[in-house]
Amino acid sequence: MANEFRFEDYPDAMTFKPVMDKAIAAFAAEQGIEFSSDYTAFLKAHNGFYFDLDTASPLADGVETFDSVRYLRGLDTGFEYNDLRVFLADADLWDKAFRAFCYPVAESHGGDPIVEIYKGKAKGKIYFVDHEVIPDISELADAGVNLENADDVLAYMIDRQGCFIEVATSFSNFIGKLVAYDDDGSINVSIRRPLA
Repeated sequence: MANEFRFEDYPDAMTFKPVMDKAIAAFAAEQGIEFSSDYTAFLKAHNGFYFDLDTASPLADGVETFDSVRYLRGLDTGFEYNDLRVFLADADLWDKAFRAFCYPVAESHGGDPIVEIYKGKAKGKIYFVDHEVIPDISELADAGVNLENADDVLAYMIDRQGCFIEVATSFSNFIGKLVAYDDDGSINVSIRRPLA
């Protein structure tokens, strides 16, 4: 595929501290989340990625993109900007009601979380979250949304609020949709369309 992002094409990319199965399992248990096998494999292989690339080809004809990605999140990376533990430690950033069914796996250039669903009918799917229109948890409660039900919360966020946009069917599918390209001297990594 034209402009396909591949980790092996960037051997000089920033590297992060390795993370082991025991640390991954302990963190997941502590947070009450369930990592997918795809994301766990990514953590063990790369433990995050910072898209600070210096080479890429121009975007090929016919390739359409959705939004650019800045980081893939890792665990205890030693780099606060892509560290999942650091992100989740700030309760203002990601309310516990959202943690009850999804966790951030990436972040866009605009600061929008990209999350993987780990509970409910959409389990395993990846969503872009528009942080400009995400409601306060109290708004969901006021609207009668059952905060204990992942499917109810996600349906509200998609259908009523329009802030969760499905971009991939799995973490591996998400990685496979990333394209790297030179946009007049600026190197971008974006999610290829069609989305899901």
